[in-house]
Amino acid sequence: HSHAFHASNYNRQLIHRQFPNRQHKPSSPDLLAKSEDNQDENGDDNDDDAISDIDADDWRAFRAQLVAGNQDDDSGDAKTSSSSWAYDSGNMIEKGSIILAKVEPDFCYFGLNQQYFHKSVMLVTYHNEKEFTKGIILNRPTNLFLDDEDFLDDNGEPYFKTDNKNSTDTDNNSWRIWFGGDVRGLYADDSEGGTEIVCLHSIQTDLARNVSEEILKNVFTTNYEGARKLIDANEAVSDDFWVFAGYAGWSAGQLEEELNRESWYMISADSETVWNELTDQRDDNTLDPRDAGLKSWSTLMGMLGKQDEARAVSESFADLSLKEWAAESILFNSTLPVVNESDELDDLLKSLSPSISNSIDSAESFVDLAQRYINDGIQGSVLRGSSKDRSPFLLSDQKLHKCSMLVIQDDDVLTVGVLLNHPMTKTYPIPLANGDDLEFPVRYGGSFGIPGIIDQPIIFLHSKPELRDAKVGEPVGKSTKGIEECMIWICSEQQVAKAIDAGRASSSDFMCVQGFQIWPKEDIPSNSGILAQLVTGDLEVVDETLVEEVWKVLSSQSKLTLDTLEKNFQTSLLAWSAGGKDDSNSSPPFVYDSTVTTSQLADDSLRYWTEAFLLGGVVSAGKYDYSSGFD
Repeated sequence: HSHAFHASNYNRQLIHRQFPNRQHKPSSPDLLAKSEDNQDENGDDNDDDAISDIDADDWRAFRAQLVAGNQDDDSGDAKTSSSSWAYDSGNMIEKGSIILAKVEPDFCYFGLNQQYFHKSVMLVTYHNEKEFTKGIILNRPTNLFLDDEDFLDDNGEPYFKTDNKNSTDTDNNSWRIWFGGDVRGLYADDSEGGTEIVCLHSIQTDLARNVSEEILKNVFTTNYEGARKLIDANEAVSDDFWVFAGYAGWSAGQLEEELNRESWYMISADSETVWNELTDQRDDNTLDPRDAGLKSWSTLMGMLGKQDEARAVSESFADLSLKEWAAESILFNSTLPVVNESDELDDLLKSLSPSISNSIDSAESFVDLAQRYINDGIQGSVLRGSSKDRSPFLLSDQKLHKCSMLVIQDDDVLTVGVLLNHPMTKTYPIPLANGDDLEFPVRYGGSFGIPGIIDQPIIFLHSKPELRDAKVGEPVGKSTKGIEECMIWICSEQQVAKAIDAGRASSSDFMCVQGFQIWPKEDIPSNSGILAQLVTGDLEVVDETLVEEVWKVLSSQSKLTLDTLEKNFQTSLLAWSAGGKDDSNSSPPFVYDSTVTTSQLADDSLRYWTEAFLLGGVVSAGKYDYSSGFD
């Protein structure tokens, strides 16, 4: 709406109607140009001989009136009233602006990763286009309350100690925490600088202004120490502050690029709009952190006149993923089921071969025995994704959910695996003796290569008994029955071509895989490499007797296309089932306030990941049903 910022007699009258007790001159040529036809013979402005600048918040209100005055009432680009207003300010980034997440039905990134940004409402607390931009997420309240002793100074010591002889019971305050962002957030460790605390308030005493920074008219930020100074001076109580742990950050130019990609709405709003939403979150006794602030986002979308757009993307896959993130990250002291570590160990023991599991007589001896098992036998083993009620790969690393993976290397340095169940859209040609090229569907083995040494390598695998007998390639790992009984072998493309030319095999006998997964090993063996995910049950060992069936099922997959997407996906799930029992509860938990189970949501997350990262676009847009998942 750049046309609204140029001077005219109408604009000047509007300024004086909005602020009748002030005289004004344009303080920014970008916002209000001087009108050439309103000057005397000396070129001086007749209207504003003794006038003062408009402050930044007055400009925001002025622009809101201009936007509203230049739009039909039904257009909905700005909603103003005598007390509050908000409007879409385009790509104008300034301190005090609100960033509102834009949601597209055909884009699921924030459903697969960084779910806390989905339908987020953020307040810009700092902006320098040459440095960085900083903001705090306003609509992610937790149910975590901290005492004064929980806040540490730069030396790692509590700012205030209740056992101090000068302390009284009233010195110890309770502070409710909001999730402010992923940078120096709730779970940041010392290597990240620890958690950064930002306290939002509206106190306007001299002391408050000295220890605070004004972000928006009547909206101030300070740190915990500043908040305590105001409390100690009897100018505030802890309930006067909204305490945010962490912030969101953008490097120079990054937010502008994301605005150009239409990932966000940049909003100007008055302080009353901000405080209304924060107060509602604080005072709502029925609020559950798993609601994840969706109501606040919808309210602001409504103020922009975009309520239809908000309804169109409500109760979506990303909404459910956000609720699961909230259940995992900002819901404290909950009644959610607690995972019993000994049960996890029992599940892992069941996944090992009988000769190994029967030799374990106590959980205490498990780590040592598991480490020996890893060193002696994991190379060549097939692993699969967890069968837990709630998949550990629901919110991230979805490619590992219900995966089938072959371990091709395990030594003192690292463990390397290749995924077998993710066909891609490309093929790899191998020239044959007759001059033809035979195309092999390429499977996604993982996200890693070794730049400059191995860049997403292509490997060939087979599991055909005749080829094993003929020693085509080399066995991957060992078998308890001898090398000849190793189920899966690795070979070169020359060996593949030779076997096919000789009539010993066809293209369907081989898997062509590109890329791999890496688990580096650290100094403490029992906590490093892939062992940690085996101990927790995030990955499970497929029994040797089941590997042949897993391979057979996966071999029926074909090159990924729009037409083969569904069949390949379902085949991947069948291969996972063939690799072991589904030990999840027959009545798995539901996503909060929905009829979708967490196990169904995890499958849907894998489906979306397959579409977004392997097919190259989310083709299931609009097909997701809140009550049952994919249509």
